[in-house]
Amino acid sequence: MSMYALLRSCQTPPTEQQIEECLAGNLCRCTGYRPIVDAFRVFAKTDDMIYTNATLEGRKGNEFICPSTGNPCSCGLKSDCNSDNMKESGACNKSYKRLSYSDIDGSKYNDRELIFPPELLLRRSAFFNLSGFGGLKWCRPVSLQHVLELKAKYPEARLINGNTEVGIEMRRKRMQYKVLVSVAQVPELNILHVKDSGLEIGAAVKLSELLSVLRRVSVQRAAHETSSCNAFIEQIKWFAGTQIRNVASVGGNICTASPISDLNPLWMATGAKFHIINSKGNIRTILAENFFLGYRKIDLLSDEILLSIHLPWTRPYEFVKEFKQAHRKDDDIALVNAGMRVHLQKKDEEWLVSDASIVYGGVAAVSFFASKTKDFLIGKSWNKELLDGALKVLEEDILLKEDAPGGMVEFRKSLTLSFFFKYFLWVSRELDVNTPLTESVSPSYLSAIQPYHRPPVTGIQDHEIVKHGIAVGSPEMHLSATLQVTGEAEYADDMAMPPNGLDAALILSRKPHARIVSIDDFGAKSSPGFAGIFYAKDIPGDNSIGPIVSDEELFASELVTCVGQVIGIVVADTHENANLAARSVHVEYEELPPILSIEDALKSKSFHPGSERRFKKGDVDLCFQSGECDSIIEGEVQVGGQEHFYLESMSSLVWTMDSGNEVHMISSTQVCITIDGIVNFSFRCLLPVSFPFLFFC
Repeated sequence: MSMYALLRSCQTPPTEQQIEECLAGNLCRCTGYRPIVDAFRVFAKTDDMIYTNATLEGRKGNEFICPSTGNPCSCGLKSDCNSDNMKESGACNKSYKRLSYSDIDGSKYNDRELIFPPELLLRRSAFFNLSGFGGLKWCRPVSLQHVLELKAKYPEARLINGNTEVGIEMRRKRMQYKVLVSVAQVPELNILHVKDSGLEIGAAVKLSELLSVLRRVSVQRAAHETSSCNAFIEQIKWFAGTQIRNVASVGGNICTASPISDLNPLWMATGAKFHIINSKGNIRTILAENFFLGYRKIDLLSDEILLSIHLPWTRPYEFVKEFKQAHRKDDDIALVNAGMRVHLQKKDEEWLVSDASIVYGGVAAVSFFASKTKDFLIGKSWNKELLDGALKVLEEDILLKEDAPGGMVEFRKSLTLSFFFKYFLWVSRELDVNTPLTESVSPSYLSAIQPYHRPPVTGIQDHEIVKHGIAVGSPEMHLSATLQVTGEAEYADDMAMPPNGLDAALILSRKPHARIVSIDDFGAKSSPGFAGIFYAKDIPGDNSIGPIVSDEELFASELVTCVGQVIGIVVADTHENANLAARSVHVEYEELPPILSIEDALKSKSFHPGSERRFKKGDVDLCFQSGECDSIIEGEVQVGGQEHFYLESMSSLVWTMDSGNEVHMISSTQVCITIDGIVNFSFRCLLPVSFPFLFFC
């Protein structure tokens, strides 16, 4: 679907870079990206000759053999429109044109190219209101006045657009918001005006829309006016993936006030102004650098919303630059980012700093304005002495404690200095291009400011085909491949719940190493839709599980050994009610001393039972003692904690038949299922139950 959306929105064949970018937000553990990218790269038509020129080898009678599939197709008919046979058959008049996503003329529909339903494009937006359990309300106003009225009526209401932040908070962080107001359809919040003083950006404007406008104005406006636009273009390019940028809004990212936001340092550095409106229609303006008050705290009253952002054009010899360092370049949160700006004026053959802004993200609870560094820069000549002095002031200006959240303190400190060093080189190079400096940048330093351009991904699969019989040794296509690539494959979550089905949610440990003292589940049992709750004591069979060796408990009975370990399971009539009941279970723990290293484990004699494995050949001790070894290397390697990435969630659908004597189960797991215990457990449920994240080995 990501590739299809790209093809429909492109007026010309997409480039290889565009194809890779549209796939960047997708994850694939099993297939791998090489075959996916190879399959989609054909749309880039890098070698147009094989698609536009029909050769003799590409023909089979009057048919053209497609170079992609090896089957007859109409790829080469265009070149034969002058032939008598083609004119008589009328094939030249039956060519299929790619339709733009914006076409709403239903008469252009054909059986090869679906268009977006014209009724949806032409339909007028209307106010929408939904009410849910527990006073939950979801509203979609279509005017700014209605938004302000809702904000006055519900001061604690959260405004959402793409729901990329609030959705995570509600689903993952278990935060509760009673009233949600979608502002995606409010025209006043979706403006994008190019003015003489700068760019006016509505708070609900999508990041992808902003990127498109910035690219356009960077070409249309004078070069000296768009330095900040170019910085935003480069930063947004590495901001999440295409799918997120298509729904996430500018105002949503600002008001989230994340200390590692990629854009907030740039808003502050460029001198952007935020226009804020209250429920009475009064508008006030505040500089971006004064808007962020603390961790996730902003200068907005309960009856105020962010209306728009004013991004001023840059002046001659005013330079804005963005920086970001993350674990990986594509679609990842920043370790440290920055936005920097200086305005230089020439005086007596020297370039003096008349104004400056140096802002960092990822080094404090908010985007940090390096005020001491700014004061040091203003009035000084742009030369190597300024660089040396500024780096020393930056070290004092930005303080990262040893226990700062995020870790990697020394590395992040070095990044703050590295960014400014690169910025100095970049500005010096830009000045040198326009007006030769008395002190030019050394050519050996220029590699530090080269923009990052990743070449298209390439991969090769090389294997020897040695057939043994019909299938063994042959590269056969996966049996379910056709269903999967066409979207027809039905997964566990796609299947409808049987009548009277129940959903289950897990009760998870909140301590990494503790003893379970007591469990209070009164709140769960009194929650709506509750049907049952089960612990280790309720399992008639063996409570042990494991793919090869049964060395861990299905439900923790006495000790928990990690955060997120399963303690029990709650069954309710809906998935939401099951999750609500699971969160209502209160577990009291007795925390145990942590064992964080191999040395601690040896001292405490804490070993995994049955884990000793030894492979031995010959007399190793005798070899060492005899001196026959050419060399003996000794040393120690310590590996710290790892950051885990949870990719595949598991779900199962279980139902009984024949009065409970027969159990059927469909699981999303790709490996074997241990039936012992599951059958007994499902008998206790009596009704079909969907178990998310549970049964796998």
